[in-house]
Amino acid sequence: MSKSEKFRYLMLVLPVLLVFIAVGAIVAASAGGPLGASADNTTASTVYANINITPGSDPSQLCFSWETTSALIPAESTEPIPAVQIARASAMTGGVFPESRATTFYGQSIEAYVNPASAGTFSVPITPTATVFAGWYQNKVTATGLKPNTSYVYRYGNGTESNWSTVYSIKTGNPNSYSFLAMGDPQLGACLEPTGPRTLAADTEGWQNTMADAGKLFPNDSFMLSVGDEVNNTSSQQSQDNEYAAYFSASQMQDLPIANVDGNHDYYMGPYYGYHYDFPNQSAQYGATQWGNDGDFWFTYGNALFMVLNSNTLDVATHDAFIGQAIAANPNAKWRIVSFHHSLYCEADGNNADIEWRRLTYPSVFDKYKIDVVLSGHDHTYNRSYQMLGGVPQKKQTYYNGSVLHPTGTVYFTLDSGSGDKFNQFAGVPEAYTAFRWQQNVATFSQVSISDSQFSIVVYRTDNNQIVDKYSIVK
Repeated sequence: MSKSEKFRYLMLVLPVLLVFIAVGAIVAASAGGPLGASADNTTASTVYANINITPGSDPSQLCFSWETTSALIPAESTEPIPAVQIARASAMTGGVFPESRATTFYGQSIEAYVNPASAGTFSVPITPTATVFAGWYQNKVTATGLKPNTSYVYRYGNGTESNWSTVYSIKTGNPNSYSFLAMGDPQLGACLEPTGPRTLAADTEGWQNTMADAGKLFPNDSFMLSVGDEVNNTSSQQSQDNEYAAYFSASQMQDLPIANVDGNHDYYMGPYYGYHYDFPNQSAQYGATQWGNDGDFWFTYGNALFMVLNSNTLDVATHDAFIGQAIAANPNAKWRIVSFHHSLYCEADGNNADIEWRRLTYPSVFDKYKIDVVLSGHDHTYNRSYQMLGGVPQKKQTYYNGSVLHPTGTVYFTLDSGSGDKFNQFAGVPEAYTAFRWQQNVATFSQVSISDSQFSIVVYRTDNNQIVDKYSIVK
Protein backbone atom coordinates (compact mmCIF):
# COMPACT_ATOMS: atom_id res chain seq x y z
CA MET A 1 0.00 0.00 0.00
CA SER A 2 1.47 3.36 -1.03
CA LYS A 3 1.74 6.33 1.36
CA SER A 4 -1.15 8.07 -0.38
CA GLU A 5 -3.29 4.96 -0.16
CA LYS A 6 -2.46 4.59 3.53
CA PHE A 7 -3.41 8.21 4.11
CA ARG A 8 -6.76 7.81 2.32
CA TYR A 9 -7.48 4.63 4.31
CA LEU A 10 -6.64 6.41 7.57
CA MET A 11 -8.97 9.26 6.72
CA LEU A 12 -11.76 6.73 6.01
CA VAL A 13 -11.30 4.68 9.17
CA LEU A 14 -10.43 7.41 11.68
CA PRO A 15 -13.96 8.90 11.97
CA VAL A 16 -15.43 5.42 12.47
CA LEU A 17 -12.81 4.62 15.10
CA LEU A 18 -13.61 7.81 16.99
CA VAL A 19 -17.32 6.93 16.93
CA PHE A 20 -16.53 3.47 18.33
CA ILE A 21 -14.42 4.92 21.12
CA ALA A 22 -17.33 7.19 22.07
CA VAL A 23 -19.79 4.32 21.84
CA GLY A 24 -17.60 2.13 24.03
CA ALA A 25 -17.60 4.82 26.67
CA ILE A 26 -21.40 5.13 26.49
CA VAL A 27 -21.91 1.38 26.77
CA ALA A 28 -19.53 1.05 29.71
CA ALA A 29 -21.16 3.95 31.50
CA SER A 30 -24.80 2.97 30.98
CA ALA A 31 -24.81 -0.84 30.91
CA GLY A 32 -27.19 -2.61 33.25
CA GLY A 33 -25.34 -4.36 36.05
CA PRO A 34 -21.62 -4.23 35.17
CA LEU A 35 -19.90 -6.42 37.77
CA GLY A 36 -16.22 -6.14 36.84
CA ALA A 37 -13.65 -3.41 36.44
CA SER A 38 -12.14 -4.32 33.08
CA ALA A 39 -12.72 -1.83 30.25
CA ASP A 40 -14.54 -2.73 27.06
CA ASN A 41 -11.80 -0.93 25.10
CA THR A 42 -9.50 -3.90 25.51
CA THR A 43 -6.59 -2.90 23.29
CA ALA A 44 -5.38 0.19 21.51
CA SER A 45 -6.25 -1.33 18.14
CA THR A 46 -9.60 -3.02 18.85
CA VAL A 47 -12.63 -1.25 20.32
CA TYR A 48 -15.72 -3.16 21.48
CA ALA A 49 -19.08 -1.44 21.00
CA ASN A 50 -22.85 -1.92 20.83
CA ILE A 51 -23.13 -5.25 22.62
CA ASN A 52 -26.70 -6.51 22.39
CA ILE A 53 -28.51 -9.78 22.92
CA THR A 54 -31.41 -11.32 21.00
CA PRO A 55 -33.65 -14.10 22.33
CA GLY A 56 -32.39 -17.43 21.06
CA SER A 57 -34.36 -20.07 19.24
CA ASP A 58 -35.89 -21.04 22.59
CA PRO A 59 -35.46 -19.81 26.20
CA SER A 60 -32.34 -21.95 26.68
CA GLN A 61 -30.42 -19.87 24.11
CA LEU A 62 -29.19 -16.29 23.76
CA CYS A 63 -27.71 -14.68 20.62
CA PHE A 64 -24.94 -12.12 21.22
CA SER A 65 -23.73 -9.48 18.77
CA TRP A 66 -21.14 -6.74 19.14
CA GLU A 67 -18.90 -4.58 17.00
CA THR A 68 -15.12 -4.29 16.80
CA THR A 69 -12.83 -2.12 14.74
CA SER A 70 -10.83 -5.18 13.70
CA ALA A 71 -11.52 -8.89 13.45
CA LEU A 72 -11.15 -10.81 16.72
CA ILE A 73 -8.12 -12.98 16.04
CA PRO A 74 -6.36 -14.43 19.11
CA ALA A 75 -2.58 -14.50 18.95
CA GLU A 76 -2.48 -18.29 18.66
CA SER A 77 -4.97 -18.37 15.79
CA THR A 78 -5.22 -17.17 12.20
CA GLU A 79 -9.03 -17.07 12.13
CA PRO A 80 -11.45 -14.66 13.85
CA ILE A 81 -12.87 -16.37 16.93
CA PRO A 82 -15.24 -14.16 18.93
CA ALA A 83 -16.19 -15.72 22.24
CA VAL A 84 -18.69 -15.33 25.07
CA GLN A 85 -18.18 -16.80 28.53
CA ILE A 86 -21.21 -17.40 30.78
CA ALA A 87 -21.41 -18.57 34.38
CA ARG A 88 -24.02 -18.62 37.10
CA ALA A 89 -24.04 -15.36 39.04
CA SER A 90 -23.86 -17.31 42.31
CA ALA A 91 -20.32 -18.37 41.35
CA MET A 92 -19.05 -14.76 41.44
CA THR A 93 -16.84 -14.02 44.45
CA GLY A 94 -15.34 -10.64 45.20
CA GLY A 95 -16.29 -9.24 41.83
CA VAL A 96 -14.04 -11.75 40.03
CA PHE A 97 -15.47 -13.57 37.02
CA PRO A 98 -15.61 -17.34 37.80
CA GLU A 99 -13.75 -18.52 34.71
CA SER A 100 -13.23 -22.04 36.03
CA ARG A 101 -16.99 -22.50 36.34
CA ALA A 102 -17.92 -20.73 33.10
CA THR A 103 -18.87 -22.15 29.70
CA THR A 104 -17.24 -20.61 26.63
CA PHE A 105 -19.13 -20.30 23.35
CA TYR A 106 -17.49 -19.34 20.04
CA GLY A 107 -18.92 -17.70 16.93
CA GLN A 108 -17.90 -15.76 13.85
CA SER A 109 -16.48 -12.34 13.01
CA ILE A 110 -17.56 -10.81 9.68
CA GLU A 111 -17.06 -7.56 7.80
CA ALA A 112 -19.95 -5.09 7.95
CA TYR A 113 -21.14 -3.33 4.80
CA VAL A 114 -23.28 -0.25 4.20
CA ASN A 115 -24.94 1.49 1.28
CA PRO A 116 -23.77 5.09 1.82
CA ALA A 117 -26.19 6.73 -0.64
CA SER A 118 -29.72 5.40 -0.32
CA ALA A 119 -32.45 6.29 -2.78
CA GLY A 120 -35.25 3.84 -2.12
CA THR A 121 -38.99 4.34 -2.27
CA PHE A 122 -41.97 2.03 -2.04
CA SER A 123 -42.04 1.47 -5.79
CA VAL A 124 -38.31 1.75 -6.53
CA PRO A 125 -36.23 -0.37 -4.11
CA ILE A 126 -32.64 0.53 -3.36
CA THR A 127 -30.08 -0.88 -5.78
CA PRO A 128 -27.49 -3.10 -4.06
CA THR A 129 -24.56 -1.94 -6.16
CA ALA A 130 -23.12 0.77 -3.90
CA THR A 131 -22.25 -1.18 -0.74
CA VAL A 132 -18.85 -0.49 0.83
CA PHE A 133 -16.97 -1.82 3.85
CA ALA A 134 -18.28 0.05 6.90
CA GLY A 135 -14.93 0.03 8.70
CA TRP A 136 -15.86 -2.47 11.41
CA TYR A 137 -16.66 -6.13 12.08
CA GLN A 138 -19.72 -7.83 13.51
CA ASN A 139 -19.16 -10.60 16.04
CA LYS A 140 -21.90 -13.17 16.59
CA VAL A 141 -22.03 -15.88 19.26
CA THR A 142 -24.94 -18.11 20.33
CA ALA A 143 -25.00 -19.45 23.89
CA THR A 144 -26.98 -22.64 24.54
CA GLY A 145 -28.00 -24.84 27.45
CA LEU A 146 -29.16 -22.01 29.73
CA LYS A 147 -31.53 -22.82 32.57
CA PRO A 148 -34.84 -20.99 33.17
CA ASN A 149 -35.24 -18.50 36.01
CA THR A 150 -31.48 -18.31 36.55
CA SER A 151 -29.14 -15.35 37.07
CA TYR A 152 -25.96 -15.40 34.98
CA VAL A 153 -22.86 -13.28 34.45
CA TYR A 154 -21.14 -13.00 31.09
CA ARG A 155 -18.26 -11.37 29.28
CA TYR A 156 -17.27 -11.26 25.63
CA GLY A 157 -14.07 -10.98 23.61
CA ASN A 158 -11.74 -13.22 21.64
CA GLY A 159 -11.14 -15.87 24.28
CA THR A 160 -7.87 -14.46 25.63
CA GLU A 161 -7.59 -13.10 29.15
CA SER A 162 -6.37 -9.63 28.17
CA ASN A 163 -9.25 -9.12 25.74
CA TRP A 164 -12.36 -9.81 27.81
CA SER A 165 -14.98 -7.11 28.20
CA THR A 166 -16.55 -5.79 31.34
CA VAL A 167 -18.58 -8.42 33.19
CA TYR A 168 -22.36 -8.07 32.79
CA SER A 169 -25.37 -9.75 34.33
CA ILE A 170 -28.45 -11.31 32.75
CA LYS A 171 -31.36 -13.38 34.05
CA THR A 172 -33.40 -15.93 32.13
CA GLY A 173 -37.17 -15.97 32.53
CA ASN A 174 -39.82 -18.55 33.36
CA PRO A 175 -41.21 -19.89 30.07
CA ASN A 176 -44.41 -21.12 31.73
CA SER A 177 -45.59 -17.64 32.71
CA TYR A 178 -43.69 -14.54 31.66
CA SER A 179 -43.90 -11.00 30.36
CA PHE A 180 -41.97 -8.88 27.89
CA LEU A 181 -41.74 -5.22 26.92
CA ALA A 182 -42.88 -3.94 23.51
CA MET A 183 -41.67 -0.59 22.16
CA GLY A 184 -42.85 1.51 19.26
CA ASP A 185 -40.42 3.31 16.96
CA PRO A 186 -37.46 4.72 18.93
CA GLN A 187 -36.29 6.34 15.64
CA LEU A 188 -33.38 8.03 17.34
CA GLY A 189 -32.31 10.97 15.23
CA ALA A 190 -35.78 11.91 13.97
CA CYS A 191 -35.43 14.99 16.18
CA LEU A 192 -39.06 16.03 15.75
CA GLU A 193 -41.95 16.85 18.05
CA PRO A 194 -45.20 18.78 17.63
CA THR A 195 -43.73 21.97 19.08
CA GLY A 196 -40.66 22.03 16.83
CA PRO A 197 -37.31 20.37 16.17
CA ARG A 198 -35.16 18.78 18.85
CA THR A 199 -31.70 17.22 19.02
CA LEU A 200 -30.29 13.69 19.03
CA ALA A 201 -29.35 14.29 22.67
CA ALA A 202 -33.02 14.96 23.47
CA ASP A 203 -34.06 11.85 21.54
CA THR A 204 -31.50 9.83 23.46
CA GLU A 205 -32.69 11.14 26.80
CA GLY A 206 -36.29 10.32 25.90
CA TRP A 207 -35.37 6.78 24.90
CA GLN A 208 -33.25 6.22 28.02
CA ASN A 209 -36.10 7.52 30.19
CA THR A 210 -38.60 5.16 28.54
CA MET A 211 -36.37 2.15 29.09
CA ALA A 212 -35.59 3.23 32.65
CA ASP A 213 -39.28 3.73 33.49
CA ALA A 214 -40.20 0.36 32.02
CA GLY A 215 -37.32 -1.31 33.85
CA LYS A 216 -38.34 0.14 37.20
CA LEU A 217 -41.94 -0.98 36.80
CA PHE A 218 -41.09 -4.39 35.36
CA PRO A 219 -37.57 -5.46 36.33
CA ASN A 220 -38.23 -9.15 35.70
CA ASP A 221 -39.43 -9.07 32.09
CA SER A 222 -37.87 -11.79 29.95
CA PHE A 223 -37.08 -9.76 26.83
CA MET A 224 -38.05 -6.69 24.80
CA LEU A 225 -39.50 -6.34 21.29
CA SER A 226 -38.74 -3.19 19.28
CA VAL A 227 -41.07 -2.94 16.29
CA GLY A 228 -38.66 -1.15 13.94
CA ASP A 229 -37.08 2.18 13.04
CA GLU A 230 -34.58 1.93 15.85
CA VAL A 231 -32.64 4.69 14.06
CA ASN A 232 -33.67 7.47 11.69
CA ASN A 233 -30.96 8.54 9.25
CA THR A 234 -31.23 7.04 5.78
CA SER A 235 -28.20 8.45 3.98
CA SER A 236 -25.23 8.98 6.30
CA GLN A 237 -23.30 6.17 7.98
CA GLN A 238 -21.73 8.51 10.52
CA SER A 239 -25.14 9.87 11.55
CA GLN A 240 -26.58 6.39 11.79
CA ASP A 241 -23.58 5.21 13.82
CA ASN A 242 -24.32 8.00 16.30
CA GLU A 243 -27.99 6.95 16.37
CA TYR A 244 -27.14 3.30 16.97
CA ALA A 245 -24.85 4.38 19.80
CA ALA A 246 -27.79 6.29 21.27
CA TYR A 247 -30.11 3.30 20.88
CA PHE A 248 -27.71 0.90 22.60
CA SER A 249 -26.93 3.42 25.36
CA ALA A 250 -30.32 2.91 27.03
CA SER A 251 -30.47 1.08 30.34
CA GLN A 252 -31.13 -2.68 30.20
CA MET A 253 -29.66 -2.99 26.70
CA GLN A 254 -26.87 -5.27 27.95
CA ASP A 255 -28.90 -7.34 30.42
CA LEU A 256 -32.19 -7.75 28.53
CA PRO A 257 -32.57 -9.74 25.29
CA ILE A 258 -34.09 -7.61 22.52
CA ALA A 259 -35.81 -8.75 19.33
CA ASN A 260 -35.48 -5.96 16.78
CA VAL A 261 -37.69 -5.44 13.73
CA ASP A 262 -36.40 -4.01 10.44
CA GLY A 263 -38.13 -0.66 9.81
CA ASN A 264 -38.13 1.40 6.64
CA HIS A 265 -35.50 3.78 8.05
CA ASP A 266 -33.30 0.84 9.04
CA TYR A 267 -33.72 -0.70 5.59
CA TYR A 268 -32.66 2.34 3.60
CA MET A 269 -29.05 2.03 4.75
CA GLY A 270 -28.89 -1.23 2.82
CA PRO A 271 -27.42 -4.27 4.57
CA TYR A 272 -26.26 -2.14 7.52
CA TYR A 273 -29.22 -3.02 9.76
CA GLY A 274 -28.48 -6.74 9.58
CA TYR A 275 -24.91 -6.35 10.84
CA HIS A 276 -26.00 -4.93 14.18
CA TYR A 277 -27.91 -7.97 15.48
CA ASP A 278 -27.76 -11.76 15.62
CA PHE A 279 -31.18 -13.27 14.90
CA PRO A 280 -32.20 -16.90 15.54
CA ASN A 281 -33.66 -19.03 12.76
CA GLN A 282 -33.24 -16.23 10.26
CA SER A 283 -34.16 -17.11 6.70
CA ALA A 284 -31.75 -16.26 3.91
CA GLN A 285 -34.63 -16.66 1.44
CA TYR A 286 -37.98 -15.73 2.95
CA GLY A 287 -38.49 -12.09 3.82
CA ALA A 288 -35.02 -11.20 2.62
CA THR A 289 -34.62 -8.20 0.34
CA GLN A 290 -31.83 -7.67 -2.15
CA TRP A 291 -29.42 -7.28 0.78
CA GLY A 292 -29.79 -10.94 1.75
CA ASN A 293 -29.11 -10.51 5.50
CA ASP A 294 -32.51 -9.15 6.55
CA GLY A 295 -34.83 -12.15 6.20
CA ASP A 296 -37.68 -13.16 8.50
CA PHE A 297 -36.78 -14.93 11.76
CA TRP A 298 -38.60 -16.77 14.53
CA PHE A 299 -38.11 -17.78 18.15
CA THR A 300 -40.20 -19.46 20.82
CA TYR A 301 -40.78 -18.60 24.44
CA GLY A 302 -42.88 -21.04 26.42
CA ASN A 303 -45.98 -21.90 24.43
CA ALA A 304 -45.70 -18.86 22.12
CA LEU A 305 -44.18 -18.70 18.66
CA PHE A 306 -42.87 -15.26 17.67
CA MET A 307 -42.47 -14.62 13.94
CA VAL A 308 -40.68 -11.40 12.97
CA LEU A 309 -41.22 -10.33 9.36
CA ASN A 310 -39.33 -7.87 7.20
CA SER A 311 -42.20 -5.82 5.78
CA ASN A 312 -39.81 -3.87 3.55
CA THR A 313 -40.13 -6.66 1.01
CA LEU A 314 -43.06 -6.45 -1.39
CA ASP A 315 -43.35 -10.21 -1.83
CA VAL A 316 -46.16 -11.47 0.42
CA ALA A 317 -45.68 -15.05 -0.75
CA THR A 318 -42.28 -15.07 0.93
CA HIS A 319 -43.87 -14.33 4.32
CA ASP A 320 -46.52 -16.98 3.67
CA ALA A 321 -43.82 -19.59 3.09
CA PHE A 322 -41.84 -18.48 6.14
CA ILE A 323 -44.82 -18.57 8.51
CA GLY A 324 -45.78 -21.99 7.21
CA GLN A 325 -42.30 -23.33 7.90
CA ALA A 326 -42.08 -21.71 11.36
CA ILE A 327 -45.41 -23.21 12.40
CA ALA A 328 -44.45 -26.60 10.98
CA ALA A 329 -41.30 -26.49 13.12
CA ASN A 330 -43.36 -25.55 16.22
CA PRO A 331 -46.74 -27.26 15.77
CA ASN A 332 -47.59 -27.23 19.48
CA ALA A 333 -47.20 -23.48 20.02
CA LYS A 334 -50.52 -22.27 21.41
CA TRP A 335 -49.95 -18.56 20.77
CA ARG A 336 -48.93 -17.34 17.32
CA ILE A 337 -47.59 -13.80 17.41
CA VAL A 338 -46.36 -11.86 14.39
CA SER A 339 -44.41 -8.61 14.42
CA PHE A 340 -43.32 -6.33 11.59
CA HIS A 341 -42.86 -2.61 11.11
CA HIS A 342 -45.52 -1.25 8.72
CA SER A 343 -48.82 -1.22 10.58
CA LEU A 344 -51.82 -2.42 8.54
CA TYR A 345 -54.72 -1.06 10.57
CA CYS A 346 -53.54 2.38 11.60
CA GLU A 347 -54.96 5.86 11.42
CA ALA A 348 -52.44 8.63 10.83
CA ASP A 349 -50.51 6.87 8.05
CA GLY A 350 -53.22 4.45 6.98
CA ASN A 351 -54.03 5.92 3.59
CA ASN A 352 -50.51 5.84 2.19
CA ALA A 353 -50.19 3.70 -0.92
CA ASP A 354 -47.73 1.24 0.58
CA ILE A 355 -49.87 0.74 3.71
CA GLU A 356 -53.02 0.19 1.65
CA TRP A 357 -51.15 -2.35 -0.49
CA ARG A 358 -50.02 -4.30 2.57
CA ARG A 359 -53.53 -4.13 4.06
CA LEU A 360 -54.88 -5.80 0.94
CA THR A 361 -52.28 -8.57 0.91
CA TYR A 362 -50.93 -9.42 4.37
CA PRO A 363 -54.12 -10.18 6.39
CA SER A 364 -55.18 -13.15 4.27
CA VAL A 365 -51.89 -14.84 5.19
CA PHE A 366 -52.52 -14.21 8.89
CA ASP A 367 -56.09 -15.50 8.54
CA LYS A 368 -54.76 -18.62 6.84
CA TYR A 369 -52.42 -19.45 9.72
CA LYS A 370 -54.76 -18.30 12.52
CA ILE A 371 -52.37 -15.69 13.88
CA ASP A 372 -53.53 -14.42 17.28
CA VAL A 373 -51.75 -11.06 17.55
CA VAL A 374 -49.86 -8.66 15.28
CA LEU A 375 -47.55 -6.01 16.78
CA SER A 376 -46.37 -3.15 14.54
CA GLY A 377 -45.21 0.47 14.59
CA HIS A 378 -44.43 2.99 11.82
CA ASP A 379 -47.48 5.16 12.45
CA HIS A 380 -46.24 7.01 15.56
CA THR A 381 -49.72 6.79 17.06
CA TYR A 382 -51.37 4.12 19.21
CA ASN A 383 -54.09 2.05 17.56
CA ARG A 384 -55.81 -1.20 18.53
CA SER A 385 -58.00 -2.82 15.92
CA TYR A 386 -61.02 -4.96 16.43
CA GLN A 387 -60.46 -8.65 15.94
CA MET A 388 -60.13 -8.77 12.14
CA LEU A 389 -61.03 -11.66 9.82
CA GLY A 390 -61.21 -11.40 6.05
CA GLY A 391 -60.70 -7.64 6.38
CA VAL A 392 -63.93 -7.35 8.40
CA PRO A 393 -64.09 -6.20 12.06
CA GLN A 394 -65.35 -9.05 14.27
CA LYS A 395 -67.40 -7.11 16.78
CA LYS A 396 -69.52 -9.98 18.10
CA GLN A 397 -67.15 -11.51 20.64
CA THR A 398 -67.70 -13.08 24.04
CA TYR A 399 -66.18 -11.29 27.02
CA TYR A 400 -65.57 -12.38 30.61
CA ASN A 401 -63.93 -10.23 33.30
CA GLY A 402 -62.65 -7.85 30.65
CA SER A 403 -61.10 -10.53 28.44
CA VAL A 404 -62.28 -11.69 25.05
CA LEU A 405 -62.91 -15.45 25.08
CA HIS A 406 -61.80 -17.64 22.16
CA PRO A 407 -61.99 -14.74 19.69
CA THR A 408 -62.28 -15.05 15.95
CA GLY A 409 -59.66 -13.39 13.76
CA THR A 410 -56.50 -11.44 14.61
CA VAL A 411 -56.04 -8.32 16.70
CA TYR A 412 -53.60 -5.69 15.37
CA PHE A 413 -51.68 -3.26 17.58
CA THR A 414 -49.89 -0.14 16.35
CA LEU A 415 -47.41 1.02 19.00
CA ASP A 416 -46.66 4.73 19.46
CA SER A 417 -43.21 6.33 19.72
CA GLY A 418 -40.95 4.74 22.31
CA SER A 419 -38.67 7.78 22.60
CA GLY A 420 -41.06 10.70 22.16
CA ASP A 421 -39.06 12.02 19.23
CA LYS A 422 -41.85 12.03 16.64
CA PHE A 423 -45.66 11.88 16.73
CA ASN A 424 -48.24 11.75 13.97
CA GLN A 425 -51.78 13.04 14.37
CA PHE A 426 -55.18 11.55 13.57
CA ALA A 427 -57.25 12.97 10.76
CA GLY A 428 -61.02 12.66 10.94
CA VAL A 429 -63.20 10.11 12.68
CA PRO A 430 -61.90 6.64 13.56
CA GLU A 431 -61.78 4.07 10.78
CA ALA A 432 -64.18 1.13 10.84
CA TYR A 433 -61.38 -1.22 11.89
CA THR A 434 -60.35 0.88 14.92
CA ALA A 435 -61.49 -0.31 18.34
CA PHE A 436 -59.33 2.21 20.22
CA ARG A 437 -56.90 4.97 19.31
CA TRP A 438 -54.82 7.40 21.36
CA GLN A 439 -52.43 10.26 20.76
CA GLN A 440 -51.36 12.73 23.42
CA ASN A 441 -47.79 13.32 22.18
CA VAL A 442 -46.30 11.31 25.03
CA ALA A 443 -43.92 8.37 24.63
CA THR A 444 -45.41 5.00 25.55
CA PHE A 445 -44.34 1.43 26.21
CA SER A 446 -46.27 -1.80 26.51
CA GLN A 447 -45.98 -4.85 28.71
CA VAL A 448 -47.21 -8.16 27.35
CA SER A 449 -47.90 -11.11 29.67
CA ILE A 450 -48.38 -14.66 28.43
CA SER A 451 -49.48 -17.78 30.27
CA ASP A 452 -50.88 -21.07 29.08
CA SER A 453 -54.38 -19.66 28.67
CA GLN A 454 -54.06 -15.87 28.46
CA PHE A 455 -52.42 -13.12 26.39
CA SER A 456 -52.55 -9.65 27.96
CA ILE A 457 -51.14 -6.29 26.89
CA VAL A 458 -51.10 -3.09 28.93
CA VAL A 459 -49.93 0.20 27.40
CA TYR A 460 -48.37 2.89 29.63
CA ARG A 461 -47.54 6.56 29.08
CA THR A 462 -44.06 7.49 30.28
CA ASP A 463 -44.77 10.86 31.89
CA ASN A 464 -46.90 9.44 34.71
CA ASN A 465 -47.03 5.64 34.09
CA GLN A 466 -50.79 5.75 33.78
CA ILE A 467 -52.49 3.08 31.68
CA VAL A 468 -53.45 4.11 28.15
CA ASP A 469 -55.08 0.85 27.07
CA LYS A 470 -55.29 -2.81 27.95
CA TYR A 471 -56.53 -5.88 26.15
CA SER A 472 -56.64 -9.55 27.04
CA ILE A 473 -57.38 -12.78 25.17
CA VAL A 474 -58.32 -16.05 26.85
CA LYS A 475 -58.33 -19.31 24.93
